[in-house]
Amino acid sequence: MQESSTQKHKYHYDHNLERQKKSWAVFLLSLSLLLFIFTLTGLTQEFSERINDFLFNSLGYVNKWSTHYGPVWFLQMNNNFSSLGSSPVILFFLMIVSGYYSVRKQHKRLNKFLFVVLGGGILLLILKIIFADELPYEPIEIFITNISAYPSGHTMMATISYLTLAVFITRWQSRKKARRYTIIVASLLIFIIAASRILSGAHTFTEVIAGWSAGMAWLSVCWMLERYVKKNQSMV
Repeated sequence: MQESSTQKHKYHYDHNLERQKKSWAVFLLSLSLLLFIFTLTGLTQEFSERINDFLFNSLGYVNKWSTHYGPVWFLQMNNNFSSLGSSPVILFFLMIVSGYYSVRKQHKRLNKFLFVVLGGGILLLILKIIFADELPYEPIEIFITNISAYPSGHTMMATISYLTLAVFITRWQSRKKARRYTIIVASLLIFIIAASRILSGAHTFTEVIAGWSAGMAWLSVCWMLERYVKKNQSMV
């Protein structure tokens, strides 16, 4: 079914519902920015160090040359979970979703999806450049190397990509239980990826929270933009 056939009726603008959605978007944006500021100003640093100390005392390092926690199997398990938020996996995931919307000729949904995910990737790159201790000499290395651990790129892109896909899916689901299940699964996946970055020693708690809050802030901005566009469309 093509997109034009699914939008035969004019969008009904519910002022009360849209006001509630806008309030939630503002709340999530405010909370996300507040958490990001906490990590930026070092308010989460003490808790982050306690987690690192606990992991070291409980698991130790893989070996004397490593700064990763736990035995080899534990590190490999966490690396496998972490890979779900890596650049190659996210890019492959983006190509699959883009191909799906292209085949169904749902170009508006495709453009919206690309704006959210690619826009989030650009924001992540900007943050990495801002907080990098030293920029590489070759500009191409900015894209292929990890120039800054803050914020966690795996956590940020997993939050943006998987939660965006979950929201898109819920808009096709009529049952509340199905919508809740979709959001819960996406949230659980994001949590597992974020936890794997901490448990492996690849990132600190502060860096992971910074990535999550930056991702949620970007999603909140996109949600507010969507509300603004729909409001203008209803007035036409």
